[in-house]
Amino acid sequence: MLLSQYKKIKISYDELDKISLNRIEPFILHIEWNNVCYEFLIRIKPNASNVLVFGSGAGGFQEESIGPPIFHRHSWMVEFEDTVIYYNDPTLYLGEISLGWGQGTIDRFYLKDIAIILMKIFKKLKFNQKNVLFYGSSGGGFMSLILAGYVKGSTALVNNPQTILTNWIPVPVNQVFSLSYPGYSREYIEKHFGYRINVIDFYKKIKYVPNIYFLQNVAFEFDVKNHLMPFISQLKEMDENLAVNTIQIDLYYDKKAGHAAVGKNETIGYINKIKPNKNMEGIKS
Repeated sequence: MLLSQYKKIKISYDELDKISLNRIEPFILHIEWNNVCYEFLIRIKPNASNVLVFGSGAGGFQEESIGPPIFHRHSWMVEFEDTVIYYNDPTLYLGEISLGWGQGTIDRFYLKDIAIILMKIFKKLKFNQKNVLFYGSSGGGFMSLILAGYVKGSTALVNNPQTILTNWIPVPVNQVFSLSYPGYSREYIEKHFGYRINVIDFYKKIKYVPNIYFLQNVAFEFDVKNHLMPFISQLKEMDENLAVNTIQIDLYYDKKAGHAAVGKNETIGYINKIKPNKNMEGIKS
């Protein structure tokens, strides 16, 4: 199904608490919040046990012309007996970029705003945050790691994610920095916005580490050296007083796949294995 075929509901942020979301058919919820457009593709499953939240990476899984909004893997929603939500990153509206990592602007960290909206939706759908699984690969994995930090009790399943943006390929990172932090040097951005670009710095700031299932292709050495290993080493240096939940790192070797995520069937298998609640109905907040 093409994105243009989904019903669209446009509201302001102030109307979010009042709107009814009792819909069976998938729909796109368009929320205007202080001149920023936040978009969510939502498929509600009555009596579902979990909410699965999908983030998009750059390229790949393009089921129609590039947006934004971009909801990679949205055709997968039919594969799950869970309520499924896809979010678009409004950073993509700042310029011609394929990935924005939820950076937003100097004044607004879009991932924080997305988390706030999602928590309102979870509450409206009467789901406990412990029944939320964030999934993403590459840039979507980075955003999932951040969002799971904001949404306490949730779990992040990530495949070959970035964990430190400044360790990623320079060109796309510089493009985003020039849009989100115009006029500022990389040194200034790292010093003043480090919690937005380094996952561990973010966890240190919020004094919390969520449940994480980290799926990594060790055949892609660039990711291992620049993202997995720094993530592990920085975890070891964290203050013992921080709340740290379960972290599991699952390594596999696929030289041909490289940075790409595991295939659809494998990914669905991991999601069904890791999703928090397999037996009970949705639990009220």
